[in-house]
Amino acid sequence: MYDGGDSVKKINPKEKANLFSLITFLFTWELFRKGFRKDFTEDDIYEVPRNFRSAELGDNLETEWEKEAAKNKPSLLRLLWTCYGRYYLLLGVIQLVMRVLMVLVQPRALGKLVSYFTADTKLTRLDAIYYATIVIGFNIINTTYNHNYMFWILELGIRIKTSVCSLIYRKSLKLTTSKLSEIGIGRIVTIVSKDVLSIEYAIIFLNDMWIGLILFVLTSALMYSRVGIAALAGSLFLLFIIPLQVLLGKLTSTLRLKGSKMTDRRLQVTQETISAIKIIKMYTWEIFFGKKISEARKAEMKKTRQIYWTKATALVTGGLVINLTLYIIVMTYIQLGNTFTAEVSFFILGCLQALRSTVTISIPIGIAQTAELIASVRRIYKVLAAKEQPETARDDKAPKASIQLQQVSVEINNTPILHDIDLNINSGLNFLTGRLGGGKSSLLKTILEDYPICDGKLHVKGTMSYAAEEPWLFPSSIRQNILFGQEFNEERYRKVLKVCALDFDIDTFEKGDHTIVDDRGQNLSKGQQARIGLARAVYCDSDIYLLDDCLSSLDTQVQKFVFTECVKNFLRDKIVIMISHNENQLKEADNIILMENGTVKSVLKPSDIPDEELENFVREKDKVDEDDIIDNIVVDEEDDQEDAKLINSKPNQNIYHENKKEGSVAYKVYQKYSAFGGGYLVLVPLFIVFVAAQFMTSYSQQLVSSWVNIQQNISEYKSNTTNATQYDKLVKKNSKALTVYSVAVIASTLLLLFRAYAYFTFAGKASVGLHKSMILSVVKATMKFFDLHYIGNILNRFSKDLATIDEILPLNFYECLSFVCRVTGMLILILIVQWTFILPAIVVFVILFFLRRWYLPTGRSLKRLDSATRSPMIGHINASLEGLTTIRAYGTQQILKKEFDRHQDLYTSTFYMMQSTSRAFAYFLDMLCNFFIIAIVLRFVVVRKDTLAGNVGLAITQALGLTGLLQWGIRQWAELENQMTSVERVVEYINVEQENRSGQSIDNWPQKCKITYKDVNLTYGKSKDYVLKNINFTINSREKVGIVGRTGAGKSSLISVLFRLYQYDGTISIDDVDIRTLSLEFLRSNISIIPQDPILFSGTIRDNIDPTGRYKDHEIWKAISTTRLKDIVPSLDYRITEGGSNFSAGQRQLICLARAVISKSKIIVLDEATANVDPETDVMIYTTIQECFAECTVLMIAHRLHTVLYSDKVMVVDKGEIVEFDNPNVLLDNKNGAFYRMIEQANLLK
Repeated sequence: MYDGGDSVKKINPKEKANLFSLITFLFTWELFRKGFRKDFTEDDIYEVPRNFRSAELGDNLETEWEKEAAKNKPSLLRLLWTCYGRYYLLLGVIQLVMRVLMVLVQPRALGKLVSYFTADTKLTRLDAIYYATIVIGFNIINTTYNHNYMFWILELGIRIKTSVCSLIYRKSLKLTTSKLSEIGIGRIVTIVSKDVLSIEYAIIFLNDMWIGLILFVLTSALMYSRVGIAALAGSLFLLFIIPLQVLLGKLTSTLRLKGSKMTDRRLQVTQETISAIKIIKMYTWEIFFGKKISEARKAEMKKTRQIYWTKATALVTGGLVINLTLYIIVMTYIQLGNTFTAEVSFFILGCLQALRSTVTISIPIGIAQTAELIASVRRIYKVLAAKEQPETARDDKAPKASIQLQQVSVEINNTPILHDIDLNINSGLNFLTGRLGGGKSSLLKTILEDYPICDGKLHVKGTMSYAAEEPWLFPSSIRQNILFGQEFNEERYRKVLKVCALDFDIDTFEKGDHTIVDDRGQNLSKGQQARIGLARAVYCDSDIYLLDDCLSSLDTQVQKFVFTECVKNFLRDKIVIMISHNENQLKEADNIILMENGTVKSVLKPSDIPDEELENFVREKDKVDEDDIIDNIVVDEEDDQEDAKLINSKPNQNIYHENKKEGSVAYKVYQKYSAFGGGYLVLVPLFIVFVAAQFMTSYSQQLVSSWVNIQQNISEYKSNTTNATQYDKLVKKNSKALTVYSVAVIASTLLLLFRAYAYFTFAGKASVGLHKSMILSVVKATMKFFDLHYIGNILNRFSKDLATIDEILPLNFYECLSFVCRVTGMLILILIVQWTFILPAIVVFVILFFLRRWYLPTGRSLKRLDSATRSPMIGHINASLEGLTTIRAYGTQQILKKEFDRHQDLYTSTFYMMQSTSRAFAYFLDMLCNFFIIAIVLRFVVVRKDTLAGNVGLAITQALGLTGLLQWGIRQWAELENQMTSVERVVEYINVEQENRSGQSIDNWPQKCKITYKDVNLTYGKSKDYVLKNINFTINSREKVGIVGRTGAGKSSLISVLFRLYQYDGTISIDDVDIRTLSLEFLRSNISIIPQDPILFSGTIRDNIDPTGRYKDHEIWKAISTTRLKDIVPSLDYRITEGGSNFSAGQRQLICLARAVISKSKIIVLDEATANVDPETDVMIYTTIQECFAECTVLMIAHRLHTVLYSDKVMVVDKGEIVEFDNPNVLLDNKNGAFYRMIEQANLLK
């Protein structure tokens, strides 16, 4: 349903590649070539490969989950095994065979090759060449296999991730209202953006864990065959380490579960804050909400730091285990009175090197990832196992439509909502009316089967359409919002636009009905949103229409037109159930259903109800259109200038499009990151610790080589008894070498642990600082920023990008620093053995440099695109779950599934391209390392000279270590830059344009509250069209001014500039003080607003009325009593659910009124504050206003004209200009005036 640039995409080259191209990754050549020339755009993304299509994978997993869910104890892990387990096991068997071959062949060949350089060797040069060929050949074969195996695992991970995301989204569309509220949209976003990734990461290591255990047994046996009982000592030490790793893994799992709850909480508060940012700014609550989010962040980071410590311990322990095991075997073997030969030494070292990846990577990271996998699976399972909305029981194909409720009762979370509802509706226009909180909206949602019935029976025959009280619009074109998945019928579509009074609005927009609507329709007026929501309902040719007070936000003329043309005429042959408190509309009804206290009190014909009683249904005194909403009679067919300009100021972009940075990540981004971590004062000592730790590690490795050489010399002197003095010196030297070796091993262990903890402390500090700066910057950003950025895009920075900075970037950065140290150490050791190796090393590093330059533009560009293509997924989930009632009412779940699959396919294809190029780059680097190994081995074999065996073994083992390490490190380095794009994106939001908050604060200001506008003009964005034109007026002290005008005339803009939400030309002064000279917080804190949309935040009643803690409890209770809320608020600590869903719209508005009452501001703004409430609440609100704000200057944007008749002055606004401004009686004397015509049409002249 989303409008966007869907172009025909090219097929991924892998789908057409031959076997050789697949094995060597040459199919990525075209990608590298294109990426080197220019940055990738969305148009360059290939069609997603056939095996990774979201729809097919989602369908398959959903089918299998339905079978699994039918079992006594459903299991997500069992489900994944059913779908993907056999293939994964097959890959594991192949991996086992290859690893066993390497263990059996490589260490023996290496040992034999090294033994060739001993003095008493019996091997010939031909034998040496033979073993050298085995060492090199197996390394090349292993390199090619390993990269292909990892790519197969990666492909499987993508398929699992894609299918699980699709299943979660499908499940979320089926959740009951109460379950969705309990789980929260933030948690579902977290699961898709973080938890699903744990499955993808875990499968990389799960096979290697059980394979590693087999290799461990095999390797122990091989070592035992050479060194006997000493091998068992080393094996026992390894066995001791594994339970420690398991313990650390369990701790990681526990911490991650707790941390995820903190992340959910932070994202929920962030989402609420961003969604209600305009109101938060008007209330001057930015700092409070910034701190609230930062506090949630601190709690989250407390757990994240603990995860850092456990991961660091696991990684360092895993990294040290080979050196420590070798140390234990050596010392045990010597203590038993044995002498190490070069062949045995490097055989043992070769065996342990074969175990290195198992012990240092597969087992420690595997255990940690398994722990995270279990935690993530539990969280995902909670969503999948959550209660689903039952399938609708209505008969859509019944010949005659009807609705029947028999003794229906509804409970949500054990709270009664409706009880004993008996109702039969077979035809006509039926109005639901009644007092605040009577259950009107709940009854409609019960008929929709959105609310669960706990008792009684509901029978619905016929198809249904629904228009919500608060219209839900999704980011797409106006046309797609109306069609909502229906086929386009131009004749019906044009008719619907006409009867919903949308044709004139659409004509004013530059792109007509192809104009893109923002998140929640924020770039449209409430009236336009409501009419689009109604048009969606009416366009769908249904039998039954449920309209939840959807006309209340329209001005009188438009409302009257829409009611007559749309509800009365266009839907005359349909069943219509409409919530309304409008007396004139109620008189047109076939039936009036009165609700009170959650049940139907009576069902009567209008003719059976005396006028006096009908008045009581609506309001005392008011016989006007319920909407007495301003009749924009001023210009009959005026366009909505204000909103049109706001829309047209938006860039012409695809939905959720993000401006993607180009080129390398700037150096200043790294500087910024390090500055948040503590700057150079922390970095310099940290660097010294890294160097010291690597020095001790390399030194301990060099000591092993020296010791082997000493052992070789001792062996030679044993056979030569004539030089006893030299022999004794060698024995003492041997003893000293072992002592120094012991000290070096202990020192390197301590330094490695210290550097890990020190680094992760630095990373945690940087992460906290970046988030704090970003949230404070965002909440203090200008409204222009929020007009131009979708909520989904902003949330993506706070979810995915921050998750990267928290969890992935620290590990990458640490590994990169470790890599630089390790490679430097290895090269130094190799050059110590033979300095001429510097020549092939230079050649390798020059080629490496150019390969990296060739890869980086592609990798960086695809990484940025990867981040950008996630936004549509996040935004689509967010928008879908916010409008779930509407989606289910129209049965458009299938369409939204397809839309989600389309977004996910785009992301998957981008991710697959990124991973393909990354794997190809790694393969090319490893092959480059193999040439370096060939150069070293050939040098030793061809030019033997008097090279000591220990030195040969040291050089070759160090070079072999470079094979996997170099490519992995360079990729980590490249990946680091990719991950730094997340920091870059966060820094981008840190640097957004801020509101100018500086200025003076004046004691005892304002006193008179005289407001003056002089030559005020306003434009939105880059538009040159004014939404306010040459505004001049003065409001005197304590005056009550009603502001009326057609939707989009500029009323809200008058208020926006008073709060300085937008930059304007001209002067606005209060008590002769130019408000530009005042600090923003001081200005806004002295003006109170009661908004049209009553927004509540999750938390307590106290938090919602007085979040900054300025007032005492008795003052808050006084405000609650004043606003007639005492009966429905049991305590100030009563919890408000997300969005205030446990209060009705009217009750939420009263809580907003309590905020204004307690603030004691002398300037009060009412922005259509009663447009969406019932008449009784309307009267209650205005009575409270008259009582509490008698001494205040009050500006009322009014939809109900009866509310402005008693104002001191009325301002009529049209097309951004003031048409009339005077006492209402004076204005009514002018029978040709705009205000007179409004009152006349609203039947208020009498």
